[in-house]
Amino acid sequence: MNNEKIENQRKDEEEKVAEEMFKKVRLYMA
Repeated sequence: MNNEKIENQRKDEEEKVAEEMFKKVRLYMA
């Protein structure tokens, strides 16, 4: 149960990082 919670948290953090990178890439592309 606790392990699953940590797994979900890691996914959320990865998604946030991916979003930040995506925004930066779009800025460079624009």
